[in-house]
Amino acid sequence: MLLVNASSLIKLLSNETNLEILSVLRSGSFNPRELARILGRDETDVSRRLRAMERAGLVEGRWVRIRGKNVKVYSLKVDGIEIRFEPGEVLISTSKGDRYEVPLLESRHPLVDIFVGREKEIDLITSSEKSVIVIYGIAGIGKTALAAKLFSDAFWYQMSEGDSLDYFAWQVGLFLNSLGYDALLEYLRAGGREERDIFELLLDGVEKSSAKIVIDDLHKCRDERILHLLAFLSEKLDKGKLVVTSREKPNLGLNALYIRLSGLSLKEAYSLIKAKGINVSSEEFAEIYQVTFGHPLALTLFSEAYDVGKEFKRESFFDFILSEVYEKLRENERLLLQIMSLFDEPLEYDEIRALYDKRNVFSVLHSLLNKGLIERRGNLYFVHDLIRGFLSEVREVDEAKLYSKYIGFLLEKNNARDFLKAFKYAVKLKDDEIIKRLVELRLRKFKRIIQDFPDAYLNVLSTIKDNPYVKEELANIYFQKGFFEKALRLWLEIKDELEGIHKADVLSSLVDVYTELNKLDESKKYLKELEKMKESMNDAEVDFWYFVELTKLNFYLGKPEEALKSAFNELKVVRKLGAFPEFESLVLLHMGDIHVELERYRESLKYYSQALELARAYSLSFMEHLTLFELSKAYYLLGDYKKAVEHAAGAGDYFLRVRNYRRAVDALAYRCFSYIALGELERAQNDAREMIRIAQSTGYPLGWAGYIALAAVENLRGGNFKEYLNIGREKLKEYPRLYGAVLKELERVFEVSKILPQEG
Repeated sequence: MLLVNASSLIKLLSNETNLEILSVLRSGSFNPRELARILGRDETDVSRRLRAMERAGLVEGRWVRIRGKNVKVYSLKVDGIEIRFEPGEVLISTSKGDRYEVPLLESRHPLVDIFVGREKEIDLITSSEKSVIVIYGIAGIGKTALAAKLFSDAFWYQMSEGDSLDYFAWQVGLFLNSLGYDALLEYLRAGGREERDIFELLLDGVEKSSAKIVIDDLHKCRDERILHLLAFLSEKLDKGKLVVTSREKPNLGLNALYIRLSGLSLKEAYSLIKAKGINVSSEEFAEIYQVTFGHPLALTLFSEAYDVGKEFKRESFFDFILSEVYEKLRENERLLLQIMSLFDEPLEYDEIRALYDKRNVFSVLHSLLNKGLIERRGNLYFVHDLIRGFLSEVREVDEAKLYSKYIGFLLEKNNARDFLKAFKYAVKLKDDEIIKRLVELRLRKFKRIIQDFPDAYLNVLSTIKDNPYVKEELANIYFQKGFFEKALRLWLEIKDELEGIHKADVLSSLVDVYTELNKLDESKKYLKELEKMKESMNDAEVDFWYFVELTKLNFYLGKPEEALKSAFNELKVVRKLGAFPEFESLVLLHMGDIHVELERYRESLKYYSQALELARAYSLSFMEHLTLFELSKAYYLLGDYKKAVEHAAGAGDYFLRVRNYRRAVDALAYRCFSYIALGELERAQNDAREMIRIAQSTGYPLGWAGYIALAAVENLRGGNFKEYLNIGREKLKEYPRLYGAVLKELERVFEVSKILPQEG
């Protein structure tokens, strides 16, 4: 048992970011860099927090030596925390024991200050057995407040127009991971993007954890796939709970409870303004109620604008009353309100302080909050849409200057989430130089955005299409999604408009896409252009791109020795870049593959082992298990079938879990053939059947090789193997090269001629 300082530990545990880190560490050991990627935060900040929690005894770090460099990996140290109240002191002790639970985070949860009425709606919701609750009604009617009142323990997701399924799934995956369900987050980390898989994993996680999720302002959603997901959940949810607020009634099926909010009753409305400190006669209030119809936001604004004996206009009531409230504000309150109204999404306190740039920001913010002119959700503040609309007519601040300042502040946070927000406001500014600088920053630093959040990035980019740097990024996303021809058209259109690293990016991409399309003469042409740029620029990033494409092209041209030489240059440059262990491990894998092509199997083990060590040190789960597969293949080719089984098992189980069925079948095939070599026919049969099952559900051709494996197993048992062989041959008849490769690999452990029909 470890005793720690009570005040310091409580301070650490009261910080939301620290809790997020602890929740991720529940699922395994992580390097700070991968933790930062998962959480969307700055690596330096994550490292600092880990060191503080290590000193407090919450986490433990261990050093791993990689190429003469020390890399630290952290894991959760405690499973429980005990607080004891002793005479004159409080003792907190941590120990390994019961399960360690991270509380649900409150960063997006709205602050409900004054809540009156809604007894009927509360009774309906609390007594309902429905798993999906939809609260809808006009702006400012109190939808968010009602949901926050009843579901204070839910994960809160504030919808915005630019949100996409990939970004939404990542945030929910983080939340479910904090509840002990890591499958969705691991699937996304491994590059999984299939809509059906995301739907099923998210449903599975919500059901297994009995989670509650609130989606606020669904009417802002522009991604149809999110709406399809919610309809899917509405049909399937049982133990979990989904709560949706929207201005319009969404169609989520018959399994949802729909509640349309109207204004507060006369009694409830009177209670609200009394709570705001306003005393009016019953006659005067009756008139106000007729004007406001019990609308909560209107009543809140009335409370701020109220003067004894003052008459209120019935027509354009909101504009009139907002004008009255606005006129009463101090100059600094107007300024801060105008600044905040520029931004669609809620702002953090530090962001507001940077934009306002005056010492009294806290008192002004607190005053506007008390007046009901801004709202708070956890540590986020925002202006209601109704008030923002009014302020757009009276705003006098310099929008361009504030957007530029906000972009700079966001980029200082050094994470993917804030980079996407920064790009959104750069697009609003339509400033070509800022967009150019941001694209270069993405190319050099935020490389994973296109893999992790392609649709969120696409949503930002698609609002401006006549900019060559935007087209450069659109093409990169299309290529990532497999739309090669679409990407090619854009790159060819802009290649002569760009210079520097942007042109180098396009040239390397053209080499890549033409290689994928097997137009190798075109690949050679653009590789020569890229080589000239490499020689003139002296830029390590461009050097790396050049050697990557040279290696790939040489391999496609059947020149493995030349490919190996350029791969060594790849490795040298990526180590010089220093900050991308995932790329380094991938280069090591490629070097191992080239040695396999050259039948230097023992040499390949050296590079695969280095890749495995690197992947584990930096918590790169996908790369770790991809390397395990490559090791299983190398051991199989060396005839060490026990080690082949051992490594293939780890890879296959992981790829099945993250639903990468192609990789799973690859691993299962080598394990299945290794079992045949070891005489473990029952296990070989099970693997073969699993391969067939995957082929039946996904159509991945290699899965049909399971029938060939079953034929071999039956032959060894003395059974009837011909039916299996005939089915396998029929399924693979459109893939003659694959069929030949399967027989070649099987020949290493089984006399294939025993099952093949005799010619003549």
